[in-house]
Amino acid sequence: MKNLHHILFSLILLLVAVIIFIADDFRDVIFQNTQIDTVGHCIGFFILTWLLSSLGKLPTTALVFALITYAALSEIGQYYLGFRNGEFKDFIADVIGILLFVVLKWGWLIYGKKTTNG
Repeated sequence: MKNLHHILFSLILLLVAVIIFIADDFRDVIFQNTQIDTVGHCIGFFILTWLLSSLGKLPTTALVFALITYAALSEIGQYYLGFRNGEFKDFIADVIGILLFVVLKWGWLIYGKKTTNG
């Protein structure tokens, strides 16, 4: 399990490095409508899902539904606050972060076990 954490952490660092060092034109296309807080939502919910999955030992489907509900309620709550604004794209970024972890975990369980046992 410790190796999984190291691999996922390395993948996150690699993804950040690739995004930082890509060509300027391609970077402009990617970040044209994406604000840094939206990227933060995605990364934050990825890490939150990772932590709750690792520490809480909850079933993945229940965890995904709970976190998507939490993301929706937090954006709805921010919509009604005077000093915050709830945005649908932030909710989508939250869901992408959650589902990214699920896909990586699924890939690790399917393909990682085959290489370790073989």
